[in-house]
Amino acid sequence: MKTCPYCGSLVELICSQFQCNYCELTLYPEDVQEDGDRKDFLPVSQPSYTELRKSTSELMELTTIELLYLLKFARAERRGIYANRKVFIQALKEGVEECVEGIRYTFNEYEYWTRKCFVLENLIRERMGYIPEKISDSYLDEIITKMKESQQKVMMISAGKSIVAGQKLTDYKRT
Repeated sequence: MKTCPYCGSLVELICSQFQCNYCELTLYPEDVQEDGDRKDFLPVSQPSYTELRKSTSELMELTTIELLYLLKFARAERRGIYANRKVFIQALKEGVEECVEGIRYTFNEYEYWTRKCFVLENLIRERMGYIPEKISDSYLDEIITKMKESQQKVMMISAGKSIVAGQKLTDYKRT
């Protein structure tokens, strides 16, 4: 049975579009679920470093968990650039004039990665309501576990043991 991803109600196919009467929504076919299942928000694979170069509008299309991974990567990039920048500045203080180009380059890179972190943090904040201070592997694993657990909960309403005209209704009724 085709069901709504939000309320679990049966959806109707009207002119090649799915309609949920309870939510009063037109649904995309890829959003329609089966038998009251919840929508799976886990990506097929973890995002890669190359996805950090996506534009803000492209990043807005990613799931929250993907954004969290990318923020972890971007913060690591920024940390690395900052460490390199400190080395160049120290060398310049010691009189190595060739470091001026390196300082310029690392400043531009540091600015790029800082702004990328700002973008990712704000996209995450829009969805979660806060910016995670630290994104560790255990933090991400905990979120993934919670996502998997919440997807397991089928949207089903128990009809109980009501009696209608002397007959018991089924134990479960789908809306």
